[in-house]
Amino acid sequence: MTPSSSDSGRAQDKAPLMRRAWIDGPGVVSLRATPVPEPGPGEVRVRSGRVGICGSDLHALAGRHPFIQLPVSPGHEVAGVVAALGEGVGSLAVGDRVLLEPNLVCGRCLHCSGGRYNLCEHLRVVGCQTAGALADAFVAPADRFHVVPEGMSLRAATLVEPLSTATHAVRLAGDLAGAAVAILGAGTIGLGLLLAVRAAGAGAVAVTDPLPSKRQRAQRLGADLVVDPGAGDAVAHIRGRLAHRPDVTFDCVANQSSIDQSIALALNGGTIVVVGVPGGPVRIPLPLLQDRELRLQGTAMYVRADVLRAMDLVAEIPLDELVTAELPLEHAARAFEAAGSGDHVKVHVVIADE
Repeated sequence: MTPSSSDSGRAQDKAPLMRRAWIDGPGVVSLRATPVPEPGPGEVRVRSGRVGICGSDLHALAGRHPFIQLPVSPGHEVAGVVAALGEGVGSLAVGDRVLLEPNLVCGRCLHCSGGRYNLCEHLRVVGCQTAGALADAFVAPADRFHVVPEGMSLRAATLVEPLSTATHAVRLAGDLAGAAVAILGAGTIGLGLLLAVRAAGAGAVAVTDPLPSKRQRAQRLGADLVVDPGAGDAVAHIRGRLAHRPDVTFDCVANQSSIDQSIALALNGGTIVVVGVPGGPVRIPLPLLQDRELRLQGTAMYVRADVLRAMDLVAEIPLDELVTAELPLEHAARAFEAAGSGDHVKVHVVIADE
């Protein structure tokens, strides 16, 4: 028997519901009741434990992320617990604690075949182009999850994704043993880079940020020099203190001012690694890039090796320096406000923590 439309409506009414956060438009965050998603073949449903608010989420909220269209269901920095398995999933079990690697890739294009799946020609990202994890539960392919190691809290595991961006950037920068390094921006990624370059053997590290609280935090985490990028001649100050270098500059801000400073810092033979997501085009002084033999390196997400490196490093991270606010899902809008206030490093939305 074919069900009538009224029967179908009643069946849909009885479907279990959950909470899901949405960015409805610029500056607008809402919490809606939506059906609990069912995993398809090769997928798992995960009960979200903690979700971090990312800089990309804030760009989306402002309506200026170049690759996210609104409305969007956000959330890609997440750790939680497997709640249901789709057909054919044998790599995970219900009850496993997992963290998400949110890049959804085709596995067939030139870049995927070569191991650089972060550059997949058909790349999508959970919480950016598909329904995200800022909800009671979400669904993603089983092969996008990593089991959280024994002894690692969900609080720490949720930091693995943003730290993977830092470990990827460090890997692309090359050998940093003994190098002088500048990091522009002391948000989550900048501070993650500070920890990652130290672990890679950097000899001296300068960090810039306009906020005194973030400069102080960078100093507590091991920066040799902290500088207000808008005070006096910041470039001359950094180069003077780092023996007329840095060898590598990581730009975690990615606007016109920061790229100008990056190029001025690099001078002859230096490397600039752009880690931040630009809000729009910037002008590059190509004659300087050519004449001074500068290397300008972009970065995009990460691959498995970077995630595994981040998992190793996260045990060394003083979590209280990075996770500076925690709010429940019902206060998702307040969590976005806190993340965009400049008063915090990483804001976590706590949904079903351990």
